[in-house]
Amino acid sequence: MTSMLDIIMAASGLSDYGICSFDAVADCLLPCLAKGRLPEEAKSIICVLFPYKVPMEKGNLSSYATVPDYHEIAGRMLTGVANALSKAFPPFEFVWFVDNSPIPEVYAASLCGLGCIGDNHLLINKRYGSYCFIGTIVTSLEMPLTGSGKISECQHCGRCVKSCPGGALCSDGSFCREKCLSAISQRKGALTPEEINLLRKGGLVWGCDTCQDVCPMNVDAEYTYIAPFLQYANPNASISGLATAKDRAYLYRGKAVVERNIRALEDE
Repeated sequence: MTSMLDIIMAASGLSDYGICSFDAVADCLLPCLAKGRLPEEAKSIICVLFPYKVPMEKGNLSSYATVPDYHEIAGRMLTGVANALSKAFPPFEFVWFVDNSPIPEVYAASLCGLGCIGDNHLLINKRYGSYCFIGTIVTSLEMPLTGSGKISECQHCGRCVKSCPGGALCSDGSFCREKCLSAISQRKGALTPEEINLLRKGGLVWGCDTCQDVCPMNVDAEYTYIAPFLQYANPNASISGLATAKDRAYLYRGKAVVERNIRALEDE
């Protein structure tokens, strides 16, 4: 069973994945419409990492927004994996999720042995650091588990908490989304003067990398091997380029939001 999964993953161009029990996350599923797609007799969760760090100079976009929108790329790759698994194990269901998922992805990925959970609430993988998107495939097939089935934690050095521009990360482990610069940069409508100053402090028109940039576990993070990320990476967004921009994560809130942020930085 495991060897078949390895073959299918390799054929799909994926190399970093693990398996945890569905029961291990059944009590902490996220409320979303996609929850209705879960197999009725879910047994296992296959967590898949999509590393996104690329070898280029930083621009005005956060690292995750530098590459093409992963929802489409990861979705296409997971579709191939799920279809192949369905053919290999015909009595069982294989349902994939990306982002819009009832699965607490970071928690499940850590249970799979794919990394520890940082104080910034991100998964930190040994090879790729926290520069990873996570996708999942939930199946009614009971599969051999990877990892210890326990959550692994980071070094708790405190650098991400101290460096968070908006103070969204707290020493008690809590997270305030309203203060998160990444969330602020994605907010529709007019920003307050305080939010604009915070945006300028971060220096990015979309997202925030501060907690990742200061993390000692990210120092030697490897670059991605995923071809579309490497081929179509672009670290900058410009007002003139928005008219023709496509397949970018920063477009999902509308071009007006990105243009507002660009102008805020230009007017600094």
